[in-house]
Amino acid sequence: MDFNFSNTVVIAFVLLIVLTLKLGVKIVPQSENWLVERLGKFNRKLEAGLHLIIPFFESVRYKVPIQERQLPPKPINAITLDNVTISVSLAVLYRIVDASKTMYRIVNVDDAIMTIVNGTVRSVIGKTDLDGVQSNRRQLSDEIERDLQTVSEEWGILLTRVEILEVDVDPETKQAMQLQLNAERNRRALVREAEGKKQSTELDADAQLYAANKQAEAMKIKADAEAYAVNAVAKAIAQGGASAVEFEIKKIQAQAIQELSKGSNAKIVLLPSDVLSSLSAGVGSALNRLSAKD
Repeated sequence: MDFNFSNTVVIAFVLLIVLTLKLGVKIVPQSENWLVERLGKFNRKLEAGLHLIIPFFESVRYKVPIQERQLPPKPINAITLDNVTISVSLAVLYRIVDASKTMYRIVNVDDAIMTIVNGTVRSVIGKTDLDGVQSNRRQLSDEIERDLQTVSEEWGILLTRVEILEVDVDPETKQAMQLQLNAERNRRALVREAEGKKQSTELDADAQLYAANKQAEAMKIKADAEAYAVNAVAKAIAQGGASAVEFEIKKIQAQAIQELSKGSNAKIVLLPSDVLSSLSAGVGSALNRLSAKD
């Protein structure tokens, strides 16, 4: 009887030690934070690693994942500054940085963040027109993130990313926007066509001006050459070259008469007396010049 009782005591003592170790030794994984309560009151936070707690007096109340989370992208209805009703879908990513605030200050952190997101989005978009929402998504996302961060710090969370995924409008507004877009495209096409015609006209005028300048330069060069030739002849005559000029004229007349006499039908060639006399005088003058040179 004593032996059985002592065995029971030993076994109970061993079980108590094992239970104490199991309750007192805690190994926290890297992706979690554990919250410890002492007699029902929050005492401390356990981060990744090995920890010891007081068995029976302390217990792990919450095991909180600290990995980054994403809220479901639910559409949010809002009205822009120019009274256009739109539907905005957001991607909101956050992670828990203070598990004690998250678990003891708010019941459902996802629903709480989504409620704040809805109000913040409507407030920010209400200060911006539709074109601004479409073209400044990054700026609006940053503003929404700043507004949410102030509130989220009270709950021990950190917003890591807020992004506007989609902006949708009602069918009537879509149709009006499409008409406006088509009109803008037509206007740009007309402007480009007018600019093309203007450039073509300017290039054609430049080409004509260039050709006229070149033609004027050519005419000027030709006129300068003719003037130079006339001046040269006049200078030669002024310096006593009149007789040489007269001799060349007579020579040309003699060659012309010779060509006429070579014709097959030319038997008799009649020339005016003044031509013959001028030829004779020219020949005589040429002979005199030759004799004088000898």
